[in-house]
Amino acid sequence: MGFFKSVFGGDDESPPVNIESPKDLKTGDMLKMEFAAQPLISAQTLKVSEQLFYDISAVENCKTVSIMEGADQRVLLSTSTVNPEHPLEVAISVLPETVFKLFKRKQFAAIFDEPDNSDHRLKRKSDVGELNELQGFVAETYFQERTNEAYRSKSDCRNSALNDADWVAFDYKLMVSDDRLHAVRIEVFDGGRTDVYLIAYLPLNKVEEYWPG
Repeated sequence: MGFFKSVFGGDDESPPVNIESPKDLKTGDMLKMEFAAQPLISAQTLKVSEQLFYDISAVENCKTVSIMEGADQRVLLSTSTVNPEHPLEVAISVLPETVFKLFKRKQFAAIFDEPDNSDHRLKRKSDVGELNELQGFVAETYFQERTNEAYRSKSDCRNSALNDADWVAFDYKLMVSDDRLHAVRIEVFDGGRTDVYLIAYLPLNKVEEYWPG
């Protein structure tokens, strides 16, 4: 019997997968959120549908970003160094028309038109209506914290180094709120494609439970 167990596995069980933070998530894993100020994710059960990996200069190497399904729209979950007391980063992608509902076009465009100016500020429009899907993801004002070249990949960099060909370069800009609880992340790729994300920073204990896929 010992021979068959050693060859075919028998009744031996694989060691359980231990998920302790968003850094440990893999495709297919699930989690349950606690109640939060963001109705989109509050008390929701989310599943990792795919993952992206970032190298943001010396700030965040091999940053794991999990794209979560289960809410009314896709949510990007990761950890961040922006706010050490609120390291859980929850982001949603927004289209240009939504960006210009929130911020004045000229003020937002200045971030790109004057790339050497690190004093840019964004202020939310005073007359903007309540956008339910964005509730809890938008601050009143932001300042520019980072602007540099960064890299993104679909290959997992956690267990082995990736080749240069695995990474796609882009211009990275991060606008952070004064209380460091929110941010706007901007990614500009060759050809002009620009991705904009609204970010909320939460405590890690806002994740109630993890389940391996």
